[in-house]
Amino acid sequence: MDPTCLNYILTEEERRKFNEEGFLVVEDALPPDRIERLSGMLDQFYAERRAAGLKPHEAMFYPNFIGKDQAFFDLLDWPKTFPKVWGILGWNIFLYHAHCGVTPPIAPDAPRVKKTLGWHQDSGRVNVEMESHPRPRLSLKIAFFLSDVSEPGRGNFYVIPGSHLQDTLERPADGASDPPGGMPVCVKPGTAVFFDRRLWHSASPNWSDVTRKVLFYGYGYRWIRTKDDMEIPKEQFEQCDPIRKQILGAGLNCNGHFSPAEGDVPLWTWLKEHLGEEKVGPLRK
Repeated sequence: MDPTCLNYILTEEERRKFNEEGFLVVEDALPPDRIERLSGMLDQFYAERRAAGLKPHEAMFYPNFIGKDQAFFDLLDWPKTFPKVWGILGWNIFLYHAHCGVTPPIAPDAPRVKKTLGWHQDSGRVNVEMESHPRPRLSLKIAFFLSDVSEPGRGNFYVIPGSHLQDTLERPADGASDPPGGMPVCVKPGTAVFFDRRLWHSASPNWSDVTRKVLFYGYGYRWIRTKDDMEIPKEQFEQCDPIRKQILGAGLNCNGHFSPAEGDVPLWTWLKEHLGEEKVGPLRK
């Protein structure tokens, strides 16, 4: 793993902000050339979906993309973002969920009707079947924004800061307004937005002339099931270093997801060598 990542370890202020608000904004996570390459790949995906029948102005949800280009692979342990993932979740982690999306402008002649946004927490039945209060974090996502969504109305990601500690959300009965505290996350291209899976959040309509493009990388503990199919060509997987293989779900055996040996979690070994075991913690307690 690139040792320059040690320059971007989670700070105590970032930890405080994430713990209190449920999300964290990291500007300039991606350089312009990387944004251009990734954006071009999403354009290609969108063109394929349009040719397959996706309607004009219809948004695209696209899973199972990680193995389609090296640029997507590189984001698995991106130096400016991955250290903050292990800083929040620890080292027994992998990529359990990934999808990308394109939200084109709404048709100019479409009626501009205000509706309550689709507020939700991630992870589906986890939010019904877990018994604790508040429910456990379990995972987080990084949203890599490739488009300029620095102004409202551009299909912005909406959040309610601090709502990750609420198990329920009361929605206005009028069907048009949104819960108190909801706000658009307005960021420039190349920004990475980290958010707790429990944070109440939503997509929003794109009334602008800018097409919103975003990549979502979801990291969770290795004992969680994978949420999306992630088909990785065998030769591509074999070329990965041990840490990337861990991120992609490799391990010695099933028990190692719960009680890992050193061979299950090369990220732990790397962190111990570079930071010391006193900062990383023991492999087993």
